[in-house]
This record gives sequence, C-alpha cells and structure tokens, in this order.
Amino acid sequence: MHTLTKVLVIVNLVLCLILSQYVWISLAGNVQWRERFEWERNARHHDKSMLERAYNDLAAVRDNNRNSVSQSTAELAALNATKQALEAWKVESDLARTDAEAAATDLLKAIEPFREISQSYDRDVVARLQATVESLTERKSQIFAQRSEQLLKVANAHNLYAERHEQYRQLEFQQYLMQEELENRLDVKARYRWLRPDIQAEIGDNGPVIFAKVDWVTGNSMQLNKGRRDGVELRQKYTITRNGVTIAVVDVVEVQNESCECVIIDLVNRSAQPSKGDEAVTKMFMSRISSRLRD
Repeated sequence: MHTLTKVLVIVNLVLCLILSQYVWISLAGNVQWRERFEWERNARHHDKSMLERAYNDLAAVRDNNRNSVSQSTAELAALNATKQALEAWKVESDLARTDAEAAATDLLKAIEPFREISQSYDRDVVARLQATVESLTERKSQIFAQRSEQLLKVANAHNLYAERHEQYRQLEFQQYLMQEELENRLDVKARYRWLRPDIQAEIGDNGPVIFAKVDWVTGNSMQLNKGRRDGVELRQKYTITRNGVTIAVVDVVEVQNESCECVIIDLVNRSAQPSKGDEAVTKMFMSRISSRLRD
C-alpha cells in the first residue's frame, strides 16, 4: 500500500506537471495571439487613416485641377478677347497708317511752296520787325534816360520840399512860441490892468469901451454877445445895466471870437438878477471919469 501510494503520488505529480506545462503553453499562446490581434488591428487602423488621407489628398487635387481648369478657361477667354482686340487694333492701325500716308502726301504737296514763302516772310516781316525793335530799343533807352532825369528832378524837388517843410515847421514852432508869449503878455496885461486900476487910471489905459447884451444867464454865469473880434479881453470887467441902472458887475473868464462868458463878481441888489437882454458896458475907473469932469 505504501508503495502504491507512492506510485500514485508520483503519477499524480507527473500529471500535474504535464497539466501545468499545458496551461503555461496555452497562456503563452493566448498572449501571443492577443498581441498579434492588437498589432493587426492597429495596422488596419493605420491603413484606414492613410487611405482616408490619400482620398482627401485626391479630392483636394481634383478640386485644384477643377479650379486650374476654370482659371485656364477664363485666361483663355481673356486671351481670345485680347487677341480679337489686337486684331481689331491692327486693322485700325492699318487704316490709320493708310490715312497718315495720304495726309503726309498731301502735306508734302502743301509745303512745297513753303521755302519761297519763308524767304518772303523773312524779307517782308522779320526784317521790318528787327528794324522796329531796334528803333523801339533806342526809344526805350531815350525814355529811360529822360525818366532818370525826371526822377533826379523829383528827388531834388523832394529834398527841397523836405527843407522847406522843415523851415515851415521851425517857423510854425516859432510862431507858436510867439503866440504863447503874446498870450502870456496879454494875460499879464489883463491881470495887471485890473489888479492896479489906480496906476491904469493915471496913465489913462482902461481898455476899449465895448457895449454888449446878455445872451443867457445860468446861476452865477452868463454870456455876452461880443467876443475877441470886438476887442473883448480876458479878465475884463463889465457893468450890467437895466434901464440905465447898474445891477451887477461881471468878470470875463473865457473869450470866443463872437461871444464871451462871464462870472458875476458883484450884485448891487439881490432882488434884481441879471437876465437875457440886459445891457453890458466896459467898467470905467472913477479916476478916468473924474479927470474928464475936470477937463
């Protein structure tokens, strides 16, 4: 029994060893078949993608060929149109050349007498024009010479005018100074006359006797109808009378040519104010009146 058991165990081990080898061979075969299947599947996918890419390239080439054919057709049509236009232009150029040759022939016939005409033109026109230009040039030189002389005269006249104008301005300035001095002297004379009536009474210079009338009265001012042309002087005194009665004494403060303005310096009666139409006369010194009474 013991030996049989050993034999059975050995046989069982041998069988197990054989079965294990079979299993290992089966597993190895399955792995190889799976790898080969995956490799073939990947190859088929790669071939499919390459085929699709080749088909797409073919479609693109077909489209390009179609576009090229259409462009070639359009270019061919444009070239045919250009050819027809060039042929038409050639026909027109031939006609134009024929016309130009005919016109050139006519022009040659027309300009045959030009030499004689040009000679007669040079003789009859150009020579006369040259003579006229020479005479005009000479006349122009004479005119420029006269113009320079006239300009010199004008410049001399301007210089003379400037000198005379400067002299006139100097004389005008001197006249202005003399007028100012005369005005100052007249003012001093007027001031002196009415500041020192006693001395003026002795020498008998009381100024001219002037009769005037009042034009208007406004407050303390009034205007008389006599002025510088009638002998009215600045700071001259006038007596205002009404019906022969003295009512006021005024002083001349501004003199115009035809009138003068006065200021009331003495009012005899407050109730009797000067008004328009009153008479005015130059105020006389009592010494002058008394001297006349003595005479």
